[in-house]
Amino acid sequence: MRRGLVAAAVAALAGPTLAACGVSVDHDRLQAASPDDTVAGDDFSPEVGAGGGATSTPTTLPPPTDVVIQGDTGSEVNRVAANAIADLNTFWGATYPATFDGAAYQPPAGGYHAVDRNSRPSTLPCQPYDINQVLHNAYFCPSDDAIAWDEEFLMPELAAGYGDFAVAVVIAHEWGHAIQHRAAFDQPTVVMELQADCYAGAWVQYVSKSGSSRFEIGTRELDEALAGVLSFRDSPGASAEDPNAHGSGFDRVGAFQVGYEEGAGRCRAFTVGDPRPYQFQFEGDDRYTQGDMLQEEMEDQAFRSLDAYWADVFPALSGGRAWEPMAEPRPFGADDPPSCNGQQVTGYRLFLCVPERYVGYEVDETIPRAYEMGDFAIGALFGTQYGLEVQDQLQKPPGDEITATLRGDCFTGAWAAAMLPERQLDPAVRERYVLTLSPGDLDEGIRVLLSFRSESDRERQGPGFARVRAFRTGVLSGPGACVDLTA
Repeated sequence: MRRGLVAAAVAALAGPTLAACGVSVDHDRLQAASPDDTVAGDDFSPEVGAGGGATSTPTTLPPPTDVVIQGDTGSEVNRVAANAIADLNTFWGATYPATFDGAAYQPPAGGYHAVDRNSRPSTLPCQPYDINQVLHNAYFCPSDDAIAWDEEFLMPELAAGYGDFAVAVVIAHEWGHAIQHRAAFDQPTVVMELQADCYAGAWVQYVSKSGSSRFEIGTRELDEALAGVLSFRDSPGASAEDPNAHGSGFDRVGAFQVGYEEGAGRCRAFTVGDPRPYQFQFEGDDRYTQGDMLQEEMEDQAFRSLDAYWADVFPALSGGRAWEPMAEPRPFGADDPPSCNGQQVTGYRLFLCVPERYVGYEVDETIPRAYEMGDFAIGALFGTQYGLEVQDQLQKPPGDEITATLRGDCFTGAWAAAMLPERQLDPAVRERYVLTLSPGDLDEGIRVLLSFRSESDRERQGPGFARVRAFRTGVLSGPGACVDLTA
């Protein structure tokens, strides 16, 4: 994030004193803000499985006896991989003919290979000259029609960080490359990688919905899978034109969600520019700061940018009514919370006070932890509170907390899109909106939506998968797509 030229939701936004995207200190599902008002709150701990130490196990099935993994040491990750292999062959056995005009599907003829530091390179697919070429990696070898993965480092680390199902998603991604090989699909690397993510998402949809998969997954595993895909992103500042580009986190998560929601047929249509990559290079001083502003500077300028954006955009959404400016935000220490509607706000770390129309946020722990994810993680959190305020000013209460949350996330994405460098070619626009996105900022927005939430938040506000989809809708389609967004 660079300077310009100069969580949750309520049942009826007009009613409660505090808007429920507020972040609470504890796990209480509901807390009374006053005798007449009930508020939903959140715990601001990074959730297990969103990069904070996963524990979910999506299958307890023994490995299928007809799947042979060369180099298998009997590890847990290979048990997951074997179940994924059987599942993927079943899925593509039906999906490949349906997607590719009736063509028959053939499983990888070169088989499946687990790799560790003691593996002999000459026995591996594509015969790497050094074992270090394939450690910490997974790959499909076209010449041998084989899939290989590092069972010693890569897969255990992914399982520990993002859940066992992340192992299966990696196998599904490499299978996507096997599908490309069969379909003679040849495009620039970034298109190949995003399409493979899309194919993986199509398979995950089958796992989630078919009832015949070897895996049983829920919203938690979906969130973990998405966080794992996000972790495979290119380093911020990489160019989509780079011959080795794999895509930003926003791009890769988006491709995965497209596959999940629209199926393999949509993935087949991927080409240069469709979907367009949101990947650009650092400019000016961002090369040295990696795009991160100081925390205090981001706090101040995010609010200024949000105020300017909604003053510009709101009349078009409201039939001409002007945006009513927000009151000054209120940062507070954990032991000195502000009041809202005459009562001290206790138990919340981030909230929207509806009657006084301000955002309160705790600065001792909450905002510093968000800042560890990047400066725009802070901006995205503030953006969700403004998203709730937008709904209140539109006088369109969504009727349920999940819908209000998703619309707030969507409005946050719309604001983010207005700060893309390509949208700020006019110096006056750049100056008015104060901030311009840097490489990686969209990824930071996704990460905070996935990980700054507790298990109870999923039940009340919807899964992280849906929140990321809503954020992406705002980025891709603008604020008009958010007004009537449904869960």
